[in-house]
Amino acid sequence: MGKGRKIIENRQATGKRPLLIAVSQAVVLTVVIAFLFYKSVYGCIVGIVVIPFWLKLSKKENEAKRKNKMLLEFKEYMMLIVASLQTGYSLEKALKQSELELKKLYSQDAILLPSIHAMNQKIGMNVQLEKAFMEFANAINLEEAISLGEIISFAKRSGGDYGKNIRETAMKIETNLSVKQEIETITTEKRLELKVMSFMPIGILAYITITSKSFIAPLYGNLIGISLMSGCLIAYGFLIILGKKIIEIDV
Repeated sequence: MGKGRKIIENRQATGKRPLLIAVSQAVVLTVVIAFLFYKSVYGCIVGIVVIPFWLKLSKKENEAKRKNKMLLEFKEYMMLIVASLQTGYSLEKALKQSELELKKLYSQDAILLPSIHAMNQKIGMNVQLEKAFMEFANAINLEEAISLGEIISFAKRSGGDYGKNIRETAMKIETNLSVKQEIETITTEKRLELKVMSFMPIGILAYITITSKSFIAPLYGNLIGISLMSGCLIAYGFLIILGKKIIEIDV
């Protein structure tokens, strides 16, 4: 029990870490913007907009990483199920055995392990396999898992070949992952350029602020300057969003 509680606590801590990092980054960014764009502690008011904006960007990026990791784990899980079926296990036994093998591959870091364990517990309590698997698929919210759940339900009714159906689904996911990896490789340079371009305006403004204070002094402490800098800040945020949308390619 103590070990299980420790694992759960570690997972919860791991889940909170990205949020804490994102909040810290957002606060630092707010302070930097308040200094560079307004040179006033009152400029921290922009945090009302900047912090949610940054958290939303970070959340979207973390969710994309989590989904890709989940998809990779699900593909591995299906291949383990296929291997178990080929050795003569029933589907119920294959699901349980594959959970143990997945745990060896990913230790306790696998995103899917809690959901897989819950599914196998339901099956162990005489819940229909197809129902338990569909609940598992809906819980992890993967299109591929839901499709496989429908295939299992159909195969259960009609006596289809589980191994063949699961193997074909795994191959489709593997192809999908390969395409995503190729796209990721192709767009890596552009992603790096976007990050550089995103921080370049702040870098330039910081350089001018340090080396030529008198040059931009008229932009601070007056309504026109505040309005102009606020407009630039809004345009800056809009262009960051536009840049991310341009390099995002859904497969």
